[in-house]
Amino acid sequence: MKSISNQHRAGSAMVAVVILVSALFVVAAMVINLAHIQVVNAKVQIVADASARAAGRVYAETGNEAHALVAAQQLAAMNPIQSVVVPIEAGDLEYGLSTRNSKNKAYTFTAAENGNSVRVTTNAFANGSGTGVSTVFPAFGQGMEIRPARTATNTQSTLDVCLIVDRSGSMRYAANEDSRSGSRPASEPSGWSAGDPVAPNSRWLDLVASVNGFCDELSLTAKSEKIGLVSYASDVTREVDLTTDYSEISASNFAISSSYYNGMTNVGGGIEDGLLAVTHPKYARPWANNALVLMSDGNHNTGTDPLEAAASAASQQVPIYTVSFSDEADQVLMQQIADMTGGTHYHAVDAAQLNEAFRNIARRLPSMLTE
Repeated sequence: MKSISNQHRAGSAMVAVVILVSALFVVAAMVINLAHIQVVNAKVQIVADASARAAGRVYAETGNEAHALVAAQQLAAMNPIQSVVVPIEAGDLEYGLSTRNSKNKAYTFTAAENGNSVRVTTNAFANGSGTGVSTVFPAFGQGMEIRPARTATNTQSTLDVCLIVDRSGSMRYAANEDSRSGSRPASEPSGWSAGDPVAPNSRWLDLVASVNGFCDELSLTAKSEKIGLVSYASDVTREVDLTTDYSEISASNFAISSSYYNGMTNVGGGIEDGLLAVTHPKYARPWANNALVLMSDGNHNTGTDPLEAAASAASQQVPIYTVSFSDEADQVLMQQIADMTGGTHYHAVDAAQLNEAFRNIARRLPSMLTE
């Protein structure tokens, strides 16, 4: 009897061990699955973020919803999760307005036509479209798929931007002329003197047309960008404080064109005054992001060191988008300024390229993920 009792106890203990091991295995499987689900959730969020950025950029540049969808799909395809591509369908994209009333407040998205935001939500994936991501272990003997719905919103931010333009003596010349030759601009009337209208084929008039194109691009958006204008030669002038009335920019440039003066090239001083313009307590908006657009056709030769001024912009997190114009321009310096501040450098050799550079900048001004 004693032997039978011992055998019974041993059998019971073995059963308990088997049950315990099985329970531990189930718990371990659940923990591993939960950890895997969290990883997949994070990766689907990355896909949503990348897709929203791509869609937002294309939509800002083209205004075309079909093109924005293709861009989102392409980015999703470039970020597969365990060979699973998250499907992005037309219904996953929403277009609208994202606004805030302070820099330390969150953006609020509202669906609207011709807005400043594109929101991507992985609804199609969550609702069963395409292949799901499998769990590491089956649950209750059944295979499970992980299909989270994740949202990301890309917003073209509210912007206060200052255009900083070169009105030095070299801007009297045509883009294909050498201002250092000692001869007058070919299209300049005989007897021209400082204060007369600028020559008809001048770089300055090419710039005026390009600035108008910049303003035209921004006027097509649902955002309310403020634009300021600073001009520089030997001196620096705040031509227009930040405004939503872009006609003031055109009027100021027309006035300069009508009475043009020679001067040197104080690039650094222009940057300094542009910074003051976008941070002006009366005209700048505390919730807006700031940017500078700097144009030059030559070489800095007087006033503030441009790299010191650019360092000040970088410390205030104000990007500078630079445009060098003509073969005389210091492309190296303009690239350095853009690199230091997080902007982009463009180079143009003729009026058409200059116009396209300014339009590209207007289309690509800062965007961000706001959700």
